[in-house]
Amino acid sequence: MVRSPLFPECELPSGYDRAAILERLGRVLDPELDEPLLQLGFIRSLEIHDGHVFVTLQLPTSWCAVNFAYMMAEDIRHALLGVEGIGAVSVQLGDHCAAAEIEAAVSAGKPFADAFAGEGGDGLAALRGVFLRKGFLSRQERLLRELREAGCSAAVICSLRIGEVTPEAETFVIRQTGAPQVKGGSAETLRRYLERRAEFGHDLGPNARLIVDPGGKPMPVERLEAYYRDARTVRVSLEANGAFCRAVLAKRRATAGGADVQS
Repeated sequence: MVRSPLFPECELPSGYDRAAILERLGRVLDPELDEPLLQLGFIRSLEIHDGHVFVTLQLPTSWCAVNFAYMMAEDIRHALLGVEGIGAVSVQLGDHCAAAEIEAAVSAGKPFADAFAGEGGDGLAALRGVFLRKGFLSRQERLLRELREAGCSAAVICSLRIGEVTPEAETFVIRQTGAPQVKGGSAETLRRYLERRAEFGHDLGPNARLIVDPGGKPMPVERLEAYYRDARTVRVSLEANGAFCRAVLAKRRATAGGADVQS
């Protein structure tokens, strides 16, 4: 049994790459909050027996939206099936109101619409799209804020090309022809923003504009301030929801006598 700061119980037989498994799990996000399940504390345990992974997923309440819970369980399964030596994945949702239905459907690889015919399954892809857009705006707002804090004007921000903003160690550096080099904010902020742009299929070439709208169109200078305020509203909302979910989950575990103990 391995104790991890990312989740409390992780039982791995010899021959399995723990780092690879954690890296894969680290990519799985709460679709609504755009935060990794590991960081949210939703993944309680992981065990592997003869190539079959059993993951226990505990959500803040037993009545969390069925479609959200399904997406998280499905994403965990897809992520871990990409790890060498893993041939099957079962995600267990404990006392969630639809645990049995979700567990059976996800383990069998069934689409949400087949498992929950009356729950609007046809709109699951559209719902994912809504969450991806919110996550895009939230990630972009952080980058815009850091560019502003680095002293970049609206005109400079809107003119920046991807190739002019490069990560160096834990920060990013701005290099524009004819202008002094500027050290910006977090390289992780830049990475996460570009990662979401890639998911949208945006141009990521060195000459592509760094700041674009969710449709991939360059941002006009005169629109930037209002756009930034709207993106900030989205980011604050996501962070508030994330804080609420953490608090509810912590209270639930403490009430049940199961508060996390980590080492």
